[in-house]
Amino acid sequence: MPGLVTRRVCLLGFGNVGRRFCELVARKGDELADDHGLRVRFAAVGTGSHGSLRSSAGLTAAEVLAAATGRGGGDDTGRLGGRGEGEWADEPWMFPDAVRSGTDLIAAGAADLLVEATPLDPHGGRLAIAHLEAALTHGMDAVTVNKGPIAWDYRRLADLAASRGRRLKFEGAVMDGCPLFSLFDSCLPGCRLLGFDAVFNSTTNYILDALGEGVGFADALAHVQAHGYAEADPAHDIDGHDAAAKTAALANVLMDAGMTPDDVPKDSVRGVTVEWVTATRAAGRRLRVVCSAELSGEAVAARGAPPGGGTTAPADAGGRVRATVRLTELAPDHPLFSAGGSTLSVLLHTDLMGTVQVAEHDALPDQTAYAIYSDLLAIHEGR
Repeated sequence: MPGLVTRRVCLLGFGNVGRRFCELVARKGDELADDHGLRVRFAAVGTGSHGSLRSSAGLTAAEVLAAATGRGGGDDTGRLGGRGEGEWADEPWMFPDAVRSGTDLIAAGAADLLVEATPLDPHGGRLAIAHLEAALTHGMDAVTVNKGPIAWDYRRLADLAASRGRRLKFEGAVMDGCPLFSLFDSCLPGCRLLGFDAVFNSTTNYILDALGEGVGFADALAHVQAHGYAEADPAHDIDGHDAAAKTAALANVLMDAGMTPDDVPKDSVRGVTVEWVTATRAAGRRLRVVCSAELSGEAVAARGAPPGGGTTAPADAGGRVRATVRLTELAPDHPLFSAGGSTLSVLLHTDLMGTVQVAEHDALPDQTAYAIYSDLLAIHEGR
């Protein structure tokens, strides 16, 4: 097809999100080509324990899915070959080649775009950071839904991408497919983020509500794991690592915080009792894990802007941005009160637009896969 551009992807991570992304590309193959002039081929797929896959010619998304399950299917247009979206997720799967490190697959040089979808490392995001650094150094564009690199090493990676003339995109790092970073880029020109308050973790939403219904902690956790809400290691959700990483990532990109999740005090839900939740509900309130950040008074004054109304928080990153992840009892009139189950929401306190609320219902792997898809299109279209 004249004018059709082929992007060759190295996909690292093939869990719920990676598989959903492949399914989405397979289903949308014709639309990508016809409406956007883009053809996606997979030069490599890497996993931590389920093998790897390489192809010098490049595979369609459907061929990747078929290789993972050891079954035929798919055609050269990238369609699923009779299977519907989501049909692959419940099948046993293993790629045919031995596990290879992500940096080895990147260095093989067959891809021009990295998709980083490995699990969160709560101790610095070192593996995902190494993947992104290797890709950018090799002249590849990069998309990540792993919040670790943006939470721990955003500025250095952004500077590396700029120095190499490459694009680094991460819309799915904080709120699945819901646009936060692109909202400021495209819809709020000239606005500065002064602070935010958010409910960013659906696993703790469900657990806290289930406790109020008399469901045991272990049973509530098993439910969210079975439905794909929880991180690969659920302790990341339960102990606030996921929420702190999202808080740091958003603050780093939109508030130039220069912080890491270690700078964010965080509450665990392990110690929450049925009695606490029941008493909170009886009072008409809702217990939530609330992520908050705000510029210090000095930083706001330096920007010449009035306070944004964010929740004051005691943690301090270099004196500029304070942030916390705290168990909070929300009154019915609080804008975040409605954030329950898989619904996430954030209040963005800005200097020019006041407070803008963004909410996402059904925050599931499909939405995170869409974030990769949208970032891929943004890179292709130069946005």
